[in-house]
Amino acid sequence: MKKTDTKVRTSMRNFILALALLLITNILMGVTLMTMSKRTLRGQVNKRMLDVSKAAAAQIDGDIIKNLTAEDKDTEEYIRTLNILRSFQDNIDLDYIYGIKPGPNDTITFSIDPDREDPADFGEAIEATDALKAAAKGVPSVDKKPHSDEWGRFYSAYSPIYDSDGTVVGIIGVDFDADWYDGVLNSRTAVAVIITMAALTIGIVLSFIIMSQNRKRFSAMLHRLSELELETKQLDQIIMQSSIKRLDLLPETKSKVLKTLANGETVTLHSVDEYEAVNTSIESVYNKLHSYLRYVESGVYIDDTTGVKNKAAYRNKIKELDEQIEAGNADFSAAFFDINGLKKTYTHFGFEAGEKLMFECAMLLKSVFGKDNLYHITGDEYIVILDKTPSWKMRDHFVQFEAALKQYNDEHIKENNLSVAKGSVTFDPEKHQNYRQVFIEVKEACDKDKDKYYGRNKVAY
Repeated sequence: MKKTDTKVRTSMRNFILALALLLITNILMGVTLMTMSKRTLRGQVNKRMLDVSKAAAAQIDGDIIKNLTAEDKDTEEYIRTLNILRSFQDNIDLDYIYGIKPGPNDTITFSIDPDREDPADFGEAIEATDALKAAAKGVPSVDKKPHSDEWGRFYSAYSPIYDSDGTVVGIIGVDFDADWYDGVLNSRTAVAVIITMAALTIGIVLSFIIMSQNRKRFSAMLHRLSELELETKQLDQIIMQSSIKRLDLLPETKSKVLKTLANGETVTLHSVDEYEAVNTSIESVYNKLHSYLRYVESGVYIDDTTGVKNKAAYRNKIKELDEQIEAGNADFSAAFFDINGLKKTYTHFGFEAGEKLMFECAMLLKSVFGKDNLYHITGDEYIVILDKTPSWKMRDHFVQFEAALKQYNDEHIKENNLSVAKGSVTFDPEKHQNYRQVFIEVKEACDKDKDKYYGRNKVAY
């Protein structure tokens, strides 16, 4: 069997397994969605039914209804109660609403029925469901199952009516067509099925796309591996040419190693998955070794805004200087630079204008002091550390920097003026026990220069 055939079979098997898992997951999600949807919808419909029956029961005077009889149909109290129920019948989406009267020995009968076409007779017995029995005991309830009578098949909600003593003297029943109720639930089920099928279809399409992409990546990986193999063969030839004469003279262990390097090592593939893992590792090494080194340099020690060394590189330099000071062989000068008026630039001209000044300042400092000696330690502040540089040399550098700064401002006269406070200190082993003491002194020198600037210009930091 060819290895490519094995790869295709394995890839197809994995795809089928993933597809089966996707199918099972979608079915489970669909069933769960349908169950939750039905439960939620049933709760919403039941609440609506109860709200209607409770609202009607709240408008009925229990002290009046408890004394009504079939002979009271023409009385004002009966008619007023009938009109209340009829207003619900006419204005709310329901099938029937009616009054019920609990009697002795758990008997339950119709009392007032506002239906105009086929009202129930006053005192006519009614089938007592669990929900109706609960309402007779003062608990508003909804039928869990539909019930049938001569008027049809319904789900019903029942709410008790109380008299002034808090006694249940009647019940308001509300009927909703069972076919409507079940139809609403089934419509949600259909929606859930459609969503499940749509998700499954999308999943299958995505699976094909992912599989196709994986095959392309695998082919590209094999191509790169072939390139690596060619380079390895060239290395093999070099090893063989330089070692063939002394190959047999080496000890057995080294001879085997050299022969392996020259001829290549025999690799037994136990499974396609392992083969893919090896190729993935080679691809990772092949592509990422140099980019990783560049990332370490640029991502860890280079400031994104200015392109010069950042605070992490500065900390390493501090550690190096403290070690030199402790060993007694430190010889360096430090300079501190602080952009004047940067806050004003941010306030009046925006963030980008301030960022531009920071960048241009870094470029000027780099041109004078060199990129390897410059550190951007915070927003508008820079540190320069020059090894084996005396104080007179630092003064010369400052003159060069002032000239470069003036030239920049002359060339950018229509833009924001770049002004930089500065100060420098040369390490003195008699005065400085560590780098921090040097830093404090050079920062104070810069602050004095900054105070002169703000004293002249009378602007806020």
